Amino acid sequence: MGVGHPNGIIKNLVAIIMAGVLGIYGLIVAIIIGNNVTSPTSGVSNNYSQFSGWAHLAAGLCCGFTCLAAGAATGIAGEVGIIASGLRAELNHAKNSRGMMNVGGSGGGGDIVDEGDAGKLYIGSVTILSFSGAIGLYGFIVALIITSSDSYSCDSYA
Repeated sequence: MGVGHPNGIIKNLVAIIMAGVLGIYGLIVAIIIGNNVTSPTSGVSNNYSQFSGWAHLAAGLCCGFTCLAAGAATGIAGEVGIIASGLRAELNHAKNSRGMMNVGGSGGGGDIVDEGDAGKLYIGSVTILSFSGAIGLYGFIVALIITSSDSYSCDSYA
């Protein structure tokens, strides 16, 4: 699509950028969980309780699976949106470059300069992409809530 429609290249990067944001959600959750893990101290067998371990596992799985679902939805919606808006722009270009429609003498072929109504299709595609990315954002928020809950520390049994 980039060869016949070079003006649409930047529009096609939206899905890729939104998928990259999903990876950043997982990285943030991993850093938060990694900072909460404590090593055993002398005299006490373990400071990291099962409660904290299961909570961190749940937070990681929550963020991971929702970002996986959001990534799949973003990939499918992004691909279909790119193809549909590119084909629509090519169709509008083909309609405008016919003999009767081409009074100005600019000739057929060449790059697609005017997309016509393909911009409306692009706006709908970006709306679908934003809703698919919201799935990962919800999982990220739930993971933050889980990791910020009160932690249970192991007591020293003497």
